[in-house]
Amino acid sequence: MQIMNHVSGQPVGLAVGDELVKPGIPAHKMVYVGPIGPRGEDVVDPAKGQPAHFVHLDLILDHDRLLVGQRGTKDWEAVRDIQARAWEVVRRQVVNRTLDQNCEHIVSYIRQGKAESPQLRLGVGVGLALLFLFTLGRA
Repeated sequence: MQIMNHVSGQPVGLAVGDELVKPGIPAHKMVYVGPIGPRGEDVVDPAKGQPAHFVHLDLILDHDRLLVGQRGTKDWEAVRDIQARAWEVVRRQVVNRTLDQNCEHIVSYIRQGKAESPQLRLGVGVGLALLFLFTLGRA
């Protein structure tokens, strides 16, 4: 079992559906799906501007710096659903687009079946607030 650090600093064993976070601004998100890729790849990486694809965790640049964010599951039915959605996303070649379906959307969909992006919601909110302040200042 692969052990990684959780965002809280605690070591955890990886579970299918674990969100993997590459720190940065903004953080990049991937999802651990178990060794299901065509060559045993165990992570879906929706790299910016590229279609989501399977990769081996150990071959990710700076994989030792990745953190585990939201936790996955050990429930067999949930594991099966996560892995099916991972294959669907890779087969459909879903592309990570900054303002449309970013890495958070893709990872959230694989993990939960629902595409969400708190980063994008925050960015849009800040953008609208700045636009409002700019418009107010010009009036």
